[in-house]
Amino acid sequence: MSQSIVLSVSLGTGYYRHIQLGVENTLEDLSTAILKSFQFDNDHLHSFFMNNRAWDSSMEYVCSLCDLSMARGYSSEAKLSRFRLKKGAKFLYLFDYGDEWRFTIKVLRYTEEQTDMPIVLRSVGEVSQYGDDDDDDDYFGYYEDDEDGYDD
Repeated sequence: MSQSIVLSVSLGTGYYRHIQLGVENTLEDLSTAILKSFQFDNDHLHSFFMNNRAWDSSMEYVCSLCDLSMARGYSSEAKLSRFRLKKGAKFLYLFDYGDEWRFTIKVLRYTEEQTDMPIVLRSVGEVSQYGDDDDDDDYFGYYEDDEDGYDD
């Protein structure tokens, strides 16, 4: 039976998910699970900082579209089991280098349950990746009456 890990993924105060996935899953798998659990689009680059220090390339694992010249490795090749994370250990997931969504990840526990697909065990708080949907048209300068889509 494969071992699984339960992680608390928080985004500021009052917004978190508890996610369970197999230790043989990669950081890329974890990225996908985080984004799905927060209902974010997977449309930006990401990095994991396994020492919990943003922009410290010595322990950075990046998405496969990123430049690997400074980073430690690709998130798609780094299995969670590689890091031998102990209960209470923390690391950082940074999504969207422009907006810098910083998710703090903490190891809650290990379980002997086999987890084939990531499972969201708990979900608290809702976050909008692009802000309030009602403001999107104004934010992008788009008005339906304009032929070219921009406010002149």
